[in-house]
Amino acid sequence: MISGNSIKHIKSLGSKKKRNIEREFIVEGAKTVAELLRSEMKIKKIYALKSWIHNNAKKFQGIDIQEIDENDMQKISVMQTAPEVLAEVFYKEEKKFQIEPDKLYLCLDSVQDPGNFGTILRIANWFGINTLIASNDCVDFYNSKVVQASMGSVFRVDVFYCDLPSTLKKALEMQLPVYGTFLNGKNIYTEKLSSNGIIVLGNEGHGILPETEPFINKKIFIPTGSDARTAPESLNVSTAAAIVCSEFFRSCPKKFCQV
Repeated sequence: MISGNSIKHIKSLGSKKKRNIEREFIVEGAKTVAELLRSEMKIKKIYALKSWIHNNAKKFQGIDIQEIDENDMQKISVMQTAPEVLAEVFYKEEKKFQIEPDKLYLCLDSVQDPGNFGTILRIANWFGINTLIASNDCVDFYNSKVVQASMGSVFRVDVFYCDLPSTLKKALEMQLPVYGTFLNGKNIYTEKLSSNGIIVLGNEGHGILPETEPFINKKIFIPTGSDARTAPESLNVSTAAAIVCSEFFRSCPKKFCQV
């Protein structure tokens, strides 16, 4: 049986402030916890149902695993249906961020939705982009919904929060291309794309913000195949991220392809 103090502690990690104090976050679900085995993340403790322990405990040797029942799992989970397993995980070790001129970065400008953020992490991971830049007002990297949506990519992609205008200004001073998606941008399918630089993706409701736009020197556009009268106003930011990353990958396959 899980103690009341443990329940209180785990539930408190739903707060960004508490996560930052404790330097811990929560990972839920068999698939996402399994991804911990493929990462270098340090696990503090695992709470699991008897069935999960029977099938998986040998894979997590040396880690503190406590068996709990479904009722207690529901108390500590934020998921609608209680998962088989939940892990307390330590934050990644902090790294100092410095723009590397030969790398390609995804950059999020005030992306608020955790599902979008997590999906973009997964997209970046798929295309071999291992560093993501985020404005300070983006949703928290360790938010449980971000972790779930990333399907384990949260463990493999580094995220650096910053004052975005000053960071992009530095990139321009390094003479790097800074891409951004705009309705008045150049067609991404005909534009020559670089294998390095920064790709900025905007806020769900407002796109790239006015204070960010002056620091973008390569405006691109994903054209629609629909009539202007029937086309949607915009694409979901994570959908746009997938299209943009795919096009950069297609244009520079030798840079990104690892197989």
